[in-house]
Amino acid sequence: MKRDETVVEPNVPKPKIRGIAVIALLALANAPASDDLDTLVAAERRFAADAATLGITAAFRAHVSPDGLLISPTPRPAPPALATQTDTPGARLEWQPEAAGVALSGDLGFTTGPYVMRHGDRVSHGQFFTIWQRKGTGDWRWLIDSGTPPFATGDVAMPLRVARLGGPGATAQVEDLAAVERRLDADVSALGGFLAADGRVLRAGAPPAIGEAGAALAARGPKGAGKRLGGGRSSAGDLAYSYGRVEGGDGLLIGHYVRVWQRAAAGWRLLVDQLAPAPRRS
Repeated sequence: MKRDETVVEPNVPKPKIRGIAVIALLALANAPASDDLDTLVAAERRFAADAATLGITAAFRAHVSPDGLLISPTPRPAPPALATQTDTPGARLEWQPEAAGVALSGDLGFTTGPYVMRHGDRVSHGQFFTIWQRKGTGDWRWLIDSGTPPFATGDVAMPLRVARLGGPGATAQVEDLAAVERRLDADVSALGGFLAADGRVLRAGAPPAIGEAGAALAARGPKGAGKRLGGGRSSAGDLAYSYGRVEGGDGLLIGHYVRVWQRAAAGWRLLVDQLAPAPRRS
């Protein structure tokens, strides 16, 4: 989900984690990291723990990259937007990563997993999607915050283990990613041939779907043409991200996509494909 939308009304509020859950998260966040994926997961867990101890908006400010973007409802610079936001009284959020990936160069990665929102008696859950970057020897900072709106009411268990998505990245030259994206952008619902076997598809109103199930979920969704607005890739060239708008045949905005690509031996494959729907028109 576009997690900033849970910060203030009319956006959906984010809940906090309390008590023993906070202690457990802090312990996980401070555990020694053995590789770049571990440091990335630890950064996401610190982010979640800070939302419980510092407050939601304060946590977003503390972990955002200077180049950070919020996809809600259109891509916009995160630091100035967060500077004017305050937490909704009583909003509480819990989230944890369940899948992640990182570039061979250790400077670009992503995380995704469930979140639970609580605001008074209202409890619901969805899926977050975050793209992270790390410059030099600095800390991981979130670069893009997005995900699905809540797709179910009630609570959901937080994962304790994180799956690494994608196989070994390849640095050998393959087809240019821009050409691959142009083919996909002709119809963003047709993910067959683009999605990795363990790639995840995030769509509004449904839990994340993997591989062939993900391609089937996308095919049932809105059909439209994509237009890339921006993106980047790791210094190793094996991992890339992009975001853009999706329009229907009538030219009306359907929503915005966020994607993570991995360059494998067989070519570029999608590890995560997420579509954030545009607000409903009156």
